[in-house]
Amino acid sequence: MATFRFAGRVLPTFKEFTLIGAVTANWNDPIDPPTSLIMSATLSITKGIVEILCDSNLFGTENFDGHVDLRANDLATSVVNCYAFAKGMGLKVVLDTVIKPDGILYNIHSHRPYLESLVTVLGLSRDGGIDIQGVLPIIMANPTIFVALDDLISAVTEAREVPLKCGRAIDAIRYSMAPAVERKQGWPVLRENLNISRQYLNLILDESKGPRHGDVMNTTFPAIREVITRSWIVMSRFLEFKKRGDQRLPLPDFPLLEP
Repeated sequence: MATFRFAGRVLPTFKEFTLIGAVTANWNDPIDPPTSLIMSATLSITKGIVEILCDSNLFGTENFDGHVDLRANDLATSVVNCYAFAKGMGLKVVLDTVIKPDGILYNIHSHRPYLESLVTVLGLSRDGGIDIQGVLPIIMANPTIFVALDDLISAVTEAREVPLKCGRAIDAIRYSMAPAVERKQGWPVLRENLNISRQYLNLILDESKGPRHGDVMNTTFPAIREVITRSWIVMSRFLEFKKRGDQRLPLPDFPLLEP
C-alpha cells in the first residue's frame, strides 16, 4: 500500500475546532473495471488544522492520485460539515499540501490550466495582468450572472459537483438571455446568439440531470473534464455577448460549436 499525507485547514480560521480522537474511513471502489481502489484514511483536526493519513493500493498516475485526493477531500468535508451542521455555522475545509508516496511535498492547487486558453472575453491589461474592466460591471449588476460565474469557479475546486454546478450555470445563462419566456423557448435564444448547437449544450445538461435530482454516483472523470470545458466556453461566449451590448456573436469570429 502507498501512503499519502494530506494537510489543510478549516476556514474561516477556527482554532476552537479540535476533534477528540481520530476518524477513520475505508473504501473498496471499482473505478475502471476490473480495477478497484482499496483505500483507508485516518483524519485528525487540532485547533482547525487538518491532517489525513491515507493508504492506497493505487498511485503514481494523475487518475489514481486524483481518486485518492477526492476521497481525502470527501472525508474532511464530511467531518467538518457534520460539525458545522450541528453548530449552525458556515465552515469549509481546504487541503493545502500532500506528501505523495514518492516522498515529495506537493502544493494542492485547484487549477485546470487547459481552461485558460478558452477564455476569449478577458484580455491582458497594460501591466500584464488580466483586464476585467469590460466584464466586471456586467457581473456586478446582474445577480443571475454573478451566481452563474460563482458556480463555475467553485466547480473547479469541487470535482464531484461539476455536473450540478455547470448545469446550473448554463441554465442561468439561458434565463439571463431570455427571462420573459418559458424555459424551453429560452434555449434557442441562447444557441442562436452564441452559435452553439443543441448537441453541444445537451452533453452539459444531460450530465447535470442526475446530480440535480440527487444522483451523484455515475459521473466519470472524463465526463467531468468535458462538462467543465464546454461550460467554460459557453460562459466566455455569453460574456462576449453581454460585452457587445447583447448582439449576436459573428460566426466568422465564433464558429458554431458542435460535438
